[in-house]
Amino acid sequence: MCCLKKVGVFLVAIMLMGCQVKQEKINPEQLSAQDISSLFAGKTVESFNLVSGSTSFTYYHPDGRVEQERYWEQRKGLWKINDKSEICLAMEGKPFSCRSVYREGAKYYKYRLDNQGQSEKIIRYRQFIEGKLI
Repeated sequence: MCCLKKVGVFLVAIMLMGCQVKQEKINPEQLSAQDISSLFAGKTVESFNLVSGSTSFTYYHPDGRVEQERYWEQRKGLWKINDKSEICLAMEGKPFSCRSVYREGAKYYKYRLDNQGQSEKIIRYRQFIEGKLI
């Protein structure tokens, strides 16, 4: 009887190893203008581009200037938050491009509209570091 009990426990353990815990889906929450300002102003932000796989480090000056290091090159530009609570960047004299920023649990993402008008994640913000590090 003792051996049958051990075999039963062993079989249950093997069956449970194949089970996966269903993760709860987190609904994205768009950040407000105040949330974006608090996260970005005066910080060096590490961003991962989900499309190209590149990483960049960007310092968001509180006065609206921005400095970025990407592909080991430095770029400068401007940043602002528009009336739709989107973060807007204009790098090296180009016009502003504005995108929504969302929080999903403890993660932050920048979204854009795809060709069908659907929102898609394009940037994952990995960390927000106080001060200028680039």
